[in-house]
Amino acid sequence: MLEADVRNNKDDILSILTRNLDGQSPGRYEWNYNQCPYGDAHCWLAKDEQSNTFIGTSALFPRVILVKGEPVYAAIAGDFAVDIQYRNLITALSLQKEIRSKIHDTKFKFIYLLPNKQAKGIFLRLGYKKIGRFTYFIKPLKSEYQNNKFIHSFLQFKLFAMAVDIFIKSFAKEKRYKTQLKYSITTPEYFDDRFDVFWKNVSKHFIIIGERTSFFLNWRYIQSPVKKYKIFCLSNEHNDIIGYIVYFLEINKCHIMDILFEPSTEAISLLLAEFSRFIRMKGVGSIHVDYLGGSLLEKKLREFNFLPIKNEVDLLFYSPDITDNPDLLKKENWHFFAGDNDV
Repeated sequence: MLEADVRNNKDDILSILTRNLDGQSPGRYEWNYNQCPYGDAHCWLAKDEQSNTFIGTSALFPRVILVKGEPVYAAIAGDFAVDIQYRNLITALSLQKEIRSKIHDTKFKFIYLLPNKQAKGIFLRLGYKKIGRFTYFIKPLKSEYQNNKFIHSFLQFKLFAMAVDIFIKSFAKEKRYKTQLKYSITTPEYFDDRFDVFWKNVSKHFIIIGERTSFFLNWRYIQSPVKKYKIFCLSNEHNDIIGYIVYFLEINKCHIMDILFEPSTEAISLLLAEFSRFIRMKGVGSIHVDYLGGSLLEKKLREFNFLPIKNEVDLLFYSPDITDNPDLLKKENWHFFAGDNDV
């Protein structure tokens, strides 16, 4: 095992990733490994001594997490890949054990990750703790909630589908929601200075949350070569932001990547109501969101007809100093979405 140089070993790392993981490209690599606002990724390579070739890789991507208002230099683990002929417990454990042992060298205070089902057992054996399970929500906006997929097979008959679409729209919470707040809707092309002011105002109300400065958000979403992300923003009468949602559209579905809001039930309700109306007008079949965190937002999502679906994605955590801050292991303290993952 050796710690790689993410610039000089780019071809070695990218070759393993391309062979084993979907969605890899030189552009994605450059963006994710070398252009993050918090510094280059740390990466390790596993080598087969007999063939003198690299057979596996795994990376730590730097992030800044606010814990009770204090910035903490942390990392999200990702891009864990081993060539198929070497996919055994020994190789995988050795690679991850090496990474865990070097956490002090990297200056990261803790590591978190969202492993797939196959890798989860490896990390748990190495002492990673389970913070909690994501709740996957889906809000159907019409009977055809995906391309050529219906809530029920009989809805393929046009007459039934039209009736169900009318029913879904008529009984949607946003149809009946009203507010006394004065607000406006904007869809900015990028995150400007107003988002920094908003972040400074709301960040103190969350116990554990990834930093969301305009600099980071523009890198994570606007500059991303992976997806075409869009911004939905609510502002008050003084043009101050009161909430935003980052999302992308794909295959008749809207995927929410991030939600941030003023810490009030009215602000959350208004944001969910207006976003649901906005997406429905685009003719999209459904809205999807993965969330791990406090009960307030989960309650509001259910209230606005977001249905929880069984999920097996867990957030895992490792720190050699976890006894100093056990609050990090409490699910309700986090504010975590799909956008907090490594891609």
